[in-house]
Amino acid sequence: MNGKILIVEDDISFGTMLQKWFERNGFSAQWCSGMQSAQKLLSETAYDVVLSDLRLPDGDGIMLLNWLNERQLTVPVIIMTGYAEIQTAVSAMKLGAFDYLEKPVNPSVLTKKIEAAFSYKPDEKSLEKKSDKSQRKGAEVRKTVEGKCPSAARMYSFINTVAPTQMAVMIVGESGTGKEHAARMIHERSARSEGPFVAVDCGGLFMELAPSELFGHKKGSFTSAVAEKTGFFEEANGGTLFLDEVGNLPYGVQMQLLRSLQEKKIRPVGAATDLAVDVRIVTATNEDLKKAIAAGKFREDLYHRLNEFLIEVPALRNCKADIPLYAEHFVNEANKELDKEVKFISPNALARLESYAWPGNLRELRNVIRRSVLFSTGDTLTLESLPILPEKNIVPDDEVFASLNVTPEEEKEKIIAALQQTNGNKSKAAVLLRIDRKTLYNKMSKYKLT
Repeated sequence: MNGKILIVEDDISFGTMLQKWFERNGFSAQWCSGMQSAQKLLSETAYDVVLSDLRLPDGDGIMLLNWLNERQLTVPVIIMTGYAEIQTAVSAMKLGAFDYLEKPVNPSVLTKKIEAAFSYKPDEKSLEKKSDKSQRKGAEVRKTVEGKCPSAARMYSFINTVAPTQMAVMIVGESGTGKEHAARMIHERSARSEGPFVAVDCGGLFMELAPSELFGHKKGSFTSAVAEKTGFFEEANGGTLFLDEVGNLPYGVQMQLLRSLQEKKIRPVGAATDLAVDVRIVTATNEDLKKAIAAGKFREDLYHRLNEFLIEVPALRNCKADIPLYAEHFVNEANKELDKEVKFISPNALARLESYAWPGNLRELRNVIRRSVLFSTGDTLTLESLPILPEKNIVPDDEVFASLNVTPEEEKEKIIAALQQTNGNKSKAAVLLRIDRKTLYNKMSKYKLT
């Protein structure tokens, strides 16, 4: 049987094993490690089946399902999960998942479920129902809540000040604090709000493909250029281009980016002439780019071009008074997504949320609340429905783990120390190092630590 399968799995060895297994059995399979990379691939390519892990470093399978529903994409999704999370997987099926697959994966069971997914044909009524539901949800999407703590209030004041201008904005903050959300607020409060907002994960741009991804290419300009491609700059024309984790941008591409920003023109790979573009640039990073400049990893002239206005997104542990506000907001979100009716958070549960240090910031809080709402049986989120949250959570010393922009030897030592402290858990090590998981994988590969 021929068909295209997208595997979304953050465990490299398991993901590549699945890919090879599918290819041996006559399927065309592509593997990616997170939700954002899956969204990018699904936006560019039609797949017959998506096989996704329930838990991902930048989200989860349910968030991916919601994303597909919002875009009315009807590709069957099979959720992979451990035994302890089967209830969550069943809830995912209520949101439109085709089926779930229990780990460890049984090859014969996998074969049957994949064959069933390939045979699945949604009828017109189900498509209409899905379309109506996504349209109703669309009206509810983007409802936001603003923190009231002094550092959050200062951030929103800066956003309101700079949004109407054309200045390039750099947003700094730890992973999970909501830097993309801040970038979207800048776009939505600007004169470009009717134009496109295009978000790019620079950690996923490799030297060979980055120029094509950013600026596009002409058909036949290189071996795999079988069709003309529109780059991110052209997609964002008239709107805002958000470059997330800009510190990961390959050094060789930084000069091309600087030229495009200065001249407001791009040249697609293989083209003979420039193309004028009208794009506002907003960037984000959780690294100290000044140290990256000193280490020769980031161009100083590009840094000053991107940093016309700096906004810092505060860590959640520095805004603990806002935790009840955010928690209530995420409960309301989860109620709509999971068809629940949780109205209250018990005092004990709220006290535990406020005592935890939240190394994963708002992203971690949102995931904890969604899971807790799912397991709540009444109208109150209780302490029993929360996952284990240590009251004395370890927050890394800034001088030990805050930045990796040091010498290669020191950087390698910090990565090894973080992996040792977390017993090899890469997600927790990335939180300690205050980088995203993809960046950690790239650096581990660089120093041959895999």
